[in-house]
Amino acid sequence: MAVTADGGADSAAPTDAAAGETTSGGSADVADSGTGSADSAEQPDADWSELLDPEDAASGDATSPDSTGDTGTDSCPERAKIVYVVTSTKQLLSFVPDKLKFELVGTLACPGTGSGQPFSMAVDRQANAWVLYSTAVGSGAGVFKVSTLNASCQPTSYQNASLGFDLFGMGFSADQPAVPDEHLWIAGTKGSQFNTGSCKLGTLDTATMQPSVVGALPASYGCPDLSGNGNAELYGFFPNASPPAIAKIDKSNAQILKSWPLPAQAFSNTEAWAFAQWGGLLWLFFKSYDAPSSSVWTLDPQTGKSALVVASTGYKIVGAGVSSCAPSKPTVP
Repeated sequence: MAVTADGGADSAAPTDAAAGETTSGGSADVADSGTGSADSAEQPDADWSELLDPEDAASGDATSPDSTGDTGTDSCPERAKIVYVVTSTKQLLSFVPDKLKFELVGTLACPGTGSGQPFSMAVDRQANAWVLYSTAVGSGAGVFKVSTLNASCQPTSYQNASLGFDLFGMGFSADQPAVPDEHLWIAGTKGSQFNTGSCKLGTLDTATMQPSVVGALPASYGCPDLSGNGNAELYGFFPNASPPAIAKIDKSNAQILKSWPLPAQAFSNTEAWAFAQWGGLLWLFFKSYDAPSSSVWTLDPQTGKSALVVASTGYKIVGAGVSSCAPSKPTVP
């Protein structure tokens, strides 16, 4: 998600239903051309074995990239099992997390968006991307259904600001573990209040494009980007919380079940952020105003450990999406 005001963060302890674990990490520091590629992304020396729970890896619980480890995948195309991101310049890219590889799918040309740009994105089990656009003045500009084969774009009937959902983060989550049914979850508010106001959690019916409200998220956390998984879990990335945090969200009442603080210095001065789960890790795409491009971080919810895995992608990433077909158990590359 792109933002129009700085999202400050400090080192105060988070308000959390469960104790968070301390994390550590660095910040992006590599020049960005704005038209980066997988080959030009700078990668720190990440030890992937340290990003996974050692007990999970040793016990053989790790899955292959083609298996969710918790839901059937017969109905899922292979391209529904990886992450997709969208940039401020409307590029749709696939991202293979275990290879840290970005690949261009195409450039969005969604009708009627004018000078607007993508704001957030989610991906369903059929590998369709759902992209929310924002206008140049920071309000919603429609939701579009986008092909992950070629980035072709179809408008939907979503009415901007329905039930107060003007700008929102979003992500699909399975309705129950080990079932193919899923819902699109959204978290947002009026565009002018996205960075400073209270935020509502709800769902968006992709057949009718009508939203429903579940409840209010804690005001101290601000508005998140969302990501779910095949285990029916829902997580939020809250860069404007104090300190910035990842939180597991109760889908029945919008309350925080558990949160993990992120290094405040690395996640400050927020310009754009996005979020997806894959392979038992939570993947964060983050750009501060003083960074040349988005960096990529991971957080292991089993240990609370965060790690910088790509220092500079060469892109300003404003949305990310992953379907509930994607693996949600640790996957060793």
